[in-house]
Amino acid sequence: MIVGGRLLHLSAFILVGGCSIVVPMNSPILRFASLFFLFLIGFSVLSVATNLQNHLHLAEIGLAQSATWMAQRVGSAAVATGNLIAVSGLTLDINHECTGVFVLFVLISFIGAYPATLRAKATGAVIGVTLLSLVNILRVATLVRVVEFRPALFVYFHEYVWQGAFLMLVTLYAVTWVEWVQR
Repeated sequence: MIVGGRLLHLSAFILVGGCSIVVPMNSPILRFASLFFLFLIGFSVLSVATNLQNHLHLAEIGLAQSATWMAQRVGSAAVATGNLIAVSGLTLDINHECTGVFVLFVLISFIGAYPATLRAKATGAVIGVTLLSLVNILRVATLVRVVEFRPALFVYFHEYVWQGAFLMLVTLYAVTWVEWVQR
């Protein structure tokens, strides 16, 4: 393609607000975005090919048990049996979506795509997965307490408050990790 009298051999064209922007393929941002997208596709294909959602039962049980233990530390009467949490006459079913594994795939894809050393990527992934897993336990424990105090607010906290908070925390961690890598 010829743009401005120059022949562009390796370029990507991005449509933004009705205007096309030419980005050279050797652009770091395009390389990052391409790798990020490929990692996400790879995790998606792997998840489907292995029926991942059917192999997370131990993670579901661990999350239910840990969150119940945490909620009990602050006065909850919740009881966990397997991946079920019984609280105030209701039962919370901790399923594969509750484990946060798919959010962790997004974080790992981001870290894997970002130009950093393998050591920095491994450190970032281990710390990020650990921290976000702990936050996820706190998330479920908080939801247990919401069910006890204000059951009508469960859906709001589950679908909106914690979804937004988790997205913010993943983004905050990713940005903090990038700043650490660039030091």
